[in-house]
Amino acid sequence: MLGARGTSVIVSSGDGGVGDNDPNLATQHCFTNDGKNKTEFLTNFPASCPFATSVGATQGFRPEVAVSNFGSGGGFSLYFEQPLYQKQAVDAYLDRLPKGLYQGLYRPTGRAYPDVSAQGYHYRIWNGGKPRYVSGTSASAPTFAAIVTHLNAERLRLHKKPLGFLNPWLYGKGRAALNDIVWGSNPGCGTQGFSAAKGWDPVTGLGTPDYVKMLKALPRK
Repeated sequence: MLGARGTSVIVSSGDGGVGDNDPNLATQHCFTNDGKNKTEFLTNFPASCPFATSVGATQGFRPEVAVSNFGSGGGFSLYFEQPLYQKQAVDAYLDRLPKGLYQGLYRPTGRAYPDVSAQGYHYRIWNGGKPRYVSGTSASAPTFAAIVTHLNAERLRLHKKPLGFLNPWLYGKGRAALNDIVWGSNPGCGTQGFSAAKGWDPVTGLGTPDYVKMLKALPRK
């Protein structure tokens, strides 16, 4: 409903990788709460909502990689079905995974996330009058949101409508305006998690924004 009204809903993908950010099988805590106590990748909400744009985190330049000091949240929803707008991109990733990898730990037909990423490491902030550094998708998501705000401002300047729900555009013409991230992973739940790869992946999504290219890729109307 918010997207239909022209509002872009942008959320953090989370900082726990595929669940708890713990690659050690002996100490991981990814268990179901249905009484079966089964190990399973734990997805985040609202990051896994198909009507929100989920943002993961990266760090560094040349190369820019998936953030390594915490696991950029990503995976597949246990509840929401995979929306049509992302199916082709997600299928391309799943087709390249080793057969049987993490079978039973995730639902490959679920809504996949994140959709995109942005820098999420070593942000300088001021707290109590003193500088400090923070990291997380709680930094990358508002960074991406700020870029979208500038894109909308440009559209309004030209008397055009705001972008609204972003995902169909991002997985369509918009993906050419994103920097593809191919290095890094998001460990958790006693595993090394998923790996970043060419195209969409459940670590960095479609990639990070290039503002100039995004301006050129904006819808005409």
